[in-house]
Amino acid sequence: MTETLKLPVLPLSDSVVLPGMVVPLRLESAEVQSAVDAAESVDRKVLVVPRLDGKYAKIGTVAVLEQVGRLPSGEKAAVVRGEGRAQIGSGVTGPGAALWVEATLVPDQPVTGRMTELAKEYKALVVAILQQRGAWQVIDSVQQITDPGQLADTAGWASYLDVEHKAQLLAETDVLKRLELLVEWTKEHVAEQEVSEKIATDVREGMEKTQREFLLRQQLAAIRKELGEGEPEGSDDYRSRVE
Repeated sequence: MTETLKLPVLPLSDSVVLPGMVVPLRLESAEVQSAVDAAESVDRKVLVVPRLDGKYAKIGTVAVLEQVGRLPSGEKAAVVRGEGRAQIGSGVTGPGAALWVEATLVPDQPVTGRMTELAKEYKALVVAILQQRGAWQVIDSVQQITDPGQLADTAGWASYLDVEHKAQLLAETDVLKRLELLVEWTKEHVAEQEVSEKIATDVREGMEKTQREFLLRQQLAAIRKELGEGEPEGSDDYRSRVE
């Protein structure tokens, strides 16, 4: 039997919180502040919902308020911990000025062999990216994750995925499909990185060659000046042999 909760909505326009993430949220808008106030008055739970192009997503993240205070900059903020997905239902009444809704929990499906295969492939891609960055502690954390759904939701931290991609992951309740998307997107990112690195290498090698040729011309010019001569006969052949 599915569980239904009554929760205040905490809308986010520029970020997505996936289950498992622990993030600080600035209390910049009245809506966010109202949701936090409402949660503090009840059971410290909110429904964090992406709001893209002015539209609320149909799936949000049930999150617990871990802490409410101020950032080092002095801004008011709340630290939330995502717990799971929930489908947004009809509006209901609740305390304070927040928008309250019914939220039906959406649990992940049982693990299948195909999920395990895709999770292994995705983990290998992520580890390869992290190795390039030298993020060894993060690698250790990723390696310890065995649940495919939990692994997929770590993509909320991926810097190469934009808000739209992360919102799509949140909205996808099928773990297998989430992993398929992530493998596809991550392979595309790796391919783009390889092309960028090749271009950078080609440019660097081209610049080094140009610099070598410039120095050689300067040296030849200095030699001609010392000899008090113009371009010596056969200098083109000499230059080609030196290069």
